[in-house]
Amino acid sequence: MGPARANPGLSDRGREQASRIADYLAADDFAALYTSPLLRAVDTATVIGTAVGLTPILRADLAEFDRDADEYLHFEDLRVNNDPRYEAFLRDDLSAWDTDVPSFRRRVTAEFDRIIDAHPGEQVLVVSHGGVANAFVGGLIGASKLTIHEPGYTGFARIRAGRARRTLLSLNETPHLRGFDLGIRAVRKQGA
Repeated sequence: MGPARANPGLSDRGREQASRIADYLAADDFAALYTSPLLRAVDTATVIGTAVGLTPILRADLAEFDRDADEYLHFEDLRVNNDPRYEAFLRDDLSAWDTDVPSFRRRVTAEFDRIIDAHPGEQVLVVSHGGVANAFVGGLIGASKLTIHEPGYTGFARIRAGRARRTLLSLNETPHLRGFDLGIRAVRKQGA
């Protein structure tokens, strides 16, 4: 993965969000917990793993499209600062991160397929990133564009996955964040 400044861990705000989703998921029974190797995902998965009694399993192909970047950029900052990389991203141009949407979607989908194949009939957790969620879910619903939704931090989707069929049950659930300030000012002030 990229240099340390490109791979930050969670802020205090991020740890609070991770704690909230961990508490929310603690009552469910999961067979496995997979995570991107990027620190922000590993930190989240570690908090969740403690709550559900599982050790996170790192999978390189669950990493975000910016995994090899020299710096980490909050997309909220790119948007409010009118950074041309944000507009390019919305046009499915990932060249600023040395990849493209078809390659990224293939990588992500192949990893999800491996996880699904390893756990027939079981419920598993996957901790990753917004681009990863868009790539996989977008592929499920046949979207041609990468960006199909704006995922919230610790928002989650539910997917029923059989051998040949994948069904999206929900997208970007955030009931665990009820009452939590999700505004851009809070994110910029405290970090994600």
